[in-house]
Amino acid sequence: MKRRAFLLGAPALLAACSTKPTVFEDPAVVANAFRANEGPPRLEVFTSFNVSSDNGAHSALFIHSDQRVVFDPAGTFKHPQLPEQHDVIFGMSPNARKAFVDYHTRLTYWTAMQSFEVPASTAAWVLAEVRKLGPVPDAFCTRSISGVLEAAPGMPVRVKQVWFPNKLHDQLVGQPGVVRNEFRQFDDADKEKFWENNTLRI
Repeated sequence: MKRRAFLLGAPALLAACSTKPTVFEDPAVVANAFRANEGPPRLEVFTSFNVSSDNGAHSALFIHSDQRVVFDPAGTFKHPQLPEQHDVIFGMSPNARKAFVDYHTRLTYWTAMQSFEVPASTAAWVLAEVRKLGPVPDAFCTRSISGVLEAAPGMPVRVKQVWFPNKLHDQLVGQPGVVRNEFRQFDDADKEKFWENNTLRI
C-alpha cells in the first residue's frame, strides 16, 4: 500500500467527518504540552456511531507512545490547552482523553473505544507517520487511520484500509488482545454545547 494513496478519489457521498480550519501550533507550544505515556505502548481506535442507525460517523486514533496524543483527522474537537498540528492533538492527559470521548458522546451519538497494546517501535512509527500526513480532507478520517494501521510494522492485529468508520471498527471486533468499551450519554445533541457545562482540567 502506498502511504498517501488514500488522498485520492474519495466518493462524493462520504460526508461523515466535518470540515475544520488548518491548524499548526508553534513547536515550542507543542513541546510544552508534552504528556508522557506512563503505561504500555498501545493504540486505541475511537469510533462514533449514530444512535438512530448505528452507522459509523467518525474515527479517531489515540496513540500512547512516548507521549499521549490523538490523531483526529477532519475532526472538530479543540481546546486552548491542547495544541494541534495538522489533526494531531497533543497533551492528551487522562482527563483530556475523557473529555474527547464525552464531547462526541451525546443523545444522538454513542462511541466505542478499541484498545490494544503494540510494540514501542510500532507506536513510535504510527505517531511519526500521522504527523507526516498533513491536514486530512473531509470524509477521509477512517481512510487515513486505517491506511496507517495497515502499513504499520509489528502490528498485533490485522487491519485493512477502508472508507467507513464502522468497517474499521468491525475489523477489530473479536481480534485477540483488543479490549472494547462503549460509551453512551444523553447530553444535548449539539456537541458544541459540551463546553458550556464542562471545564477541562489538564
